[in-house]
Amino acid sequence: MKASLVLTSILGAFTLVEASSQDPMTADMKHQSHRILSGSEDSYDDDFWAYDNGSYNTAWSDFNLSARKCVTMNKKHYIVFELFGRNNKGCSRKKKGTYTMDVGKFAKAYVAQKKIDYKYMGKDYGDADSLDYVDCTLVEYNGNNYYAKLGCSSQGGLKILAYSDAYCATEVNANIGLYNDIKLSFNYCNDCVTWPVNNDDDAANAEGDDAAQDDAEGDDNFEYYHQFDSKLCSAADYYKSSCGWGCKRMANKGTSSSSYSSSRKYWNGLEKFFLLFWSVAAVGLIWVVLKQRRMMSREDAIVEEAAMNGVGLRKRHIFPIALGIIFFIIFSMFMVWKRLTWLLLIGSNIGLFAHFAFLRRKAKQRSGLTGYVKDGGLQIS
Repeated sequence: MKASLVLTSILGAFTLVEASSQDPMTADMKHQSHRILSGSEDSYDDDFWAYDNGSYNTAWSDFNLSARKCVTMNKKHYIVFELFGRNNKGCSRKKKGTYTMDVGKFAKAYVAQKKIDYKYMGKDYGDADSLDYVDCTLVEYNGNNYYAKLGCSSQGGLKILAYSDAYCATEVNANIGLYNDIKLSFNYCNDCVTWPVNNDDDAANAEGDDAAQDDAEGDDNFEYYHQFDSKLCSAADYYKSSCGWGCKRMANKGTSSSSYSSSRKYWNGLEKFFLLFWSVAAVGLIWVVLKQRRMMSREDAIVEEAAMNGVGLRKRHIFPIALGIIFFIIFSMFMVWKRLTWLLLIGSNIGLFAHFAFLRRKAKQRSGLTGYVKDGGLQIS
């Protein structure tokens, strides 16, 4: 009897030591049962959500995402989206990049996120029947067989498209009686993490309910764990592909400017006026400078060439450099890179005017300060 009591005491002490030495992270993971990547059992997909087993690498509460447009490239359908980092002020800055994601995968992640968002607001998002057509699916309509798959409409939204083959490679213009019910908001700044309307501890309301009590205990560290949990943004970050300039052009074409992108993506009327003004001014200055240079003395030309040789330039380099500057100005205008456009355009005007003033001063010195100087074929006092 005494031997059994001693053995029981030893086993109990060993159990206490083992429990006290348990990895704190492992213990914490046991209390985040609420963090299921699918967002709900109905939308759970082992293959789709298998990329994340509960990592703490990215605090998604600092991020925002904006879906720009649904585009078709090489007969494949993608959602173009932008991801923004911390302190982005409503998707107005801190853009991480512009990316694409398969429309079906994006829709699956978007619906999973919306289910969680609505749940925290005390609402029910419901089921999205369009998710049944993420993959190519055989349907029958009016006695005819078609294949249906979620894709992009001609307006850049979501649409269930009809195809004639089992690979959904040949689209047909047919009404198959299926309509998209995923209301994806484009050009809207989405929070990657949504917080409950009432984030109080539920433990006080869980008495008498063992399941609720377990959930309440799991929420002890909810605020910490939830910042890492974003169904939409984590999936978008994992499945994303880069969006090149052609892709960006398609996303910008025909889309209305949003509240955060209107000042960055398009030239407004006033900006277009100044683009025209500075472009015409640059052309005029180029003409005047070229006319003035034709009246340079041989001595001035020799001095200028020696100065260029001193910095490693030759006259044959000037024309390619000028063409390169013009190309970058036009390209930056096309891409709506506003800061670079203004820097190159206004800087070129300043440089041309400075060169013109230098040539005019030289012409004055040669004229003996007679009061009038012939500048670029004009008489300038």
